[in-house]
Formats: sequence, structure tokens, C-alpha cells
Amino acid sequence: MSQVCMVIPTYNETENLPKLIEALEGEIQKGNFKVIVVDDNSPDGTAEVAKKLNWRYGNIIVHRRPEKLGIGSAVRDGLQIALQFADSEHIVTMDADLSHNPKDVSRLLSATENADLIQGSRYVKGGGIIGCNYFRRAVSYTANFLCRLLFRTGLHEHTTYFRVYSRKCAETVVRKVHCDRYEWAIASILTTKDHGFRIKEVPITFVNRARGKSKLKTSDILRWFFFIEKTFVLRFLNKLGLVRFMKFCGVGTIGILVNEGLLLILTELFGLFYLISALFGIEMSILSNFTLNDLWTFKDLRGSSMSTTSMRALRCNLVYVAGLTINIIILWALTEFFGLRYLISNLFGITAAVLWNYTGCLRWIWKRRIQE
Repeated sequence: MSQVCMVIPTYNETENLPKLIEALEGEIQKGNFKVIVVDDNSPDGTAEVAKKLNWRYGNIIVHRRPEKLGIGSAVRDGLQIALQFADSEHIVTMDADLSHNPKDVSRLLSATENADLIQGSRYVKGGGIIGCNYFRRAVSYTANFLCRLLFRTGLHEHTTYFRVYSRKCAETVVRKVHCDRYEWAIASILTTKDHGFRIKEVPITFVNRARGKSKLKTSDILRWFFFIEKTFVLRFLNKLGLVRFMKFCGVGTIGILVNEGLLLILTELFGLFYLISALFGIEMSILSNFTLNDLWTFKDLRGSSMSTTSMRALRCNLVYVAGLTINIIILWALTEFFGLRYLISNLFGITAAVLWNYTGCLRWIWKRRIQE
């Protein structure tokens, strides 16, 4: 029988955690779920309280971290622990401050049949907010509106951690999302959508905490909005292919240094004819470019590429040999017929070869499988 794991990040929640656990134990059939408490070394003794609760219920795992490391990393650590249990098919994440109603857990779990991520939502029909002041409501509404507008998620809720992850979805976000703070919430949604997982919103009523202090600070809000701005720009550039091209150019810059350096050394210090020196320089730059592009620029395409590493290396040499030919012809023509210094001529040749090589890399060397 599959088992549900509950992931609850905590920091100074001695007043709220016992009531939450008691409510969860009453709502979900005992023996069919585990609770994973990820505590950031709370000075009020939250971890000790969680351990005592386990003596009573026997299904609570306490993961105590050395310091306050951020809610995003706490959720990620909790998901990783839950995934260690082979029978954990669904993982619920929720806050410890009683802002998420334990009675809603069953409703979220009942919606998992046709979705990979169930998002508890305050902003769909049937959802709501109780007890928050106008400032907190305005910040929350603005943040979710921006996410919906900028990233076209089709969702109304992006910032609450009351969710249910399928096992495969949890494995993906743990592997792909590296945010440590509040940005985790939106980053994990974007990753979920980018990988083709289905997301469904279920209405919840969010109740502002009655005991303890909120962990959200003004600096966290500013950091979150900066993350949204940065992510939007990067995703926009990536959509245009500019991020990959900039990486390719960065690798190419290293290739240029290898190429030009060998050309200069072999020509000036060893007295070789500049065209022979250029051949050595270009060949070495081909080897360095392939290695760096395979490890960085086209890393995400390696697993979905139709070819093995050796085949990609062979194709790369063929593409770059054609680029080498273009480079040499331009180097020779500009030097012999237009009187440019060979180092300058070589830069023109490199520019033309870069455009050729990048096209070949995308359309032949690291080309995705057709079904993908």
C-alpha cells in the first residue's frame, strides 16, 4: 500500500506543532502516513517537542538542521527524506503555524488522480484568507498576480506551500530547484510546468497565525521580487535562444584564446608559416570547445540527444572542420589580398566560423530526439 509523507518545516513552533500533529493524526488514518519535521535548530525547543510527539504517535521523523537555512531548503530536504521511502507515492508539504487547515489534506489528496502537483489555492472559487492585514493581503495578491502575468502559469496561487507532490514530480523539483528561501515556491512551480507535469488548484482557506511570529521579513519580500525579475529576464532570453548562445560565445572566447595564443607562439617563437600555425590553433580550440560545450552549453541536451558522446565528438569535428575551412579561407584572403595583419584576419575568420558552428551544434550535434 502506498504511503503519504507529510513534510513540515519548523522554526520556533512549540505552540503550534502539537496541535497540528494532533489534528493530522485525527484526520488521516494512522499507520498510513509519516510526518517529517524539518527543524532549523529552533531555540524554543521545537525539535524536542517533535521527538516527544513521536513517542506518542510513532510516525514522526525529526530532521534537525544546524541553523536557520531557509524554508525552500527545508522543503527540499523534507522531500528528499520522503523519497527515501519506496512506498511514498504522494508527499504533502504544509506550514506548521496552523495557517493550513489539516482537514484540507484529504481534499488535496483526493485530487491527485489527474495531476502531479496539487496546489492549495486561496484565490480560486471556494478559497479565502482569514486574519491577514491589508498589507499582507496586498503583497500576496500582487506577488501571485505577477507570477500569473509574467510566467503565464494559468494558476492563481504560487506562493503557499500547502501542496501535494507526486513522487516523480518531487524527484524532479528536488533535482532541479536549488532556491533556499521563499523563492522555492514559484521556482518549483515553474520547474513542474517546464517538465510537463500537470498542476491542479484546490481551494483552501488560509488562516493567519494566532501564535508565534511570522518568519517573513521585508528583506525576504525584496529578495523574492528580485528573483522574479531575474527569472523572467533569463527565461525570456532563453526563449529567444540568447542564453545558450551567450554560453556558446563564452566557450568560444576560450577557444579564441587557445587559437590566437598558439597562432602567435608557433608563428613568432617557432617560426612556422602562419597558416600551419593556424591549423594547430584551430584544432586545439575545437577540442576545448567540444568539451566545454558538452559539459555546459548543451548539457541539458546530452541526455535527449540522438547520439553518444563519441558520436557527438565526431560530428563536432566534422562541423568544426567546415568551420576551419571557412576560417582559413577568410584568414588567407584578408591577409594576402587586403593586407591585414594575420591576427586581425584570423578574428574575422573566427566570427564567420562561430555562426556556422553554432548552427551545426543545434541542428546536428546536440539535436533532440524527434519525440521530444
